[in-house]
Amino acid sequence: MFLHFLHHMEHKIAFLDLANRVARADGFVNKKEKDHIRLFMDEMNISEADYQCQDHRDVKEIIGNLKDEQVKRIFFAEILLLVFADGDYNDDEKQLARKLQELFGLSEETYESFKNWVIRMDQLKIEGLKLILA
Repeated sequence: MFLHFLHHMEHKIAFLDLANRVARADGFVNKKEKDHIRLFMDEMNISEADYQCQDHRDVKEIIGNLKDEQVKRIFFAEILLLVFADGDYNDDEKQLARKLQELFGLSEETYESFKNWVIRMDQLKIEGLKLILA
């Protein structure tokens, strides 16, 4: 959704590594999460041949070089969309989201605003599907 604003390959690769790490947080990557990661790659114009997953790195190592506040917020929004993609916001995913909040220096209010936005986005998708499939 917002990944097209990332212009540096370093940011794109870091985001994909983070997304893969988050998708595996609960020990299983489901179809919706895999689809989200493919969509992320498409949005950033990265082919599977151009990307070698480095999700074994610690989250802090993956995002440690991010300085731009807008890039941090893009990462956070997109990762929350991924976390909610499977409809299950489990403890491992919550812990990772909270770690990102801390590492990015986001307030509790900002965290809740992002989370509420993601939930509303999901509800709008469901509403749209119901309208289409009626």
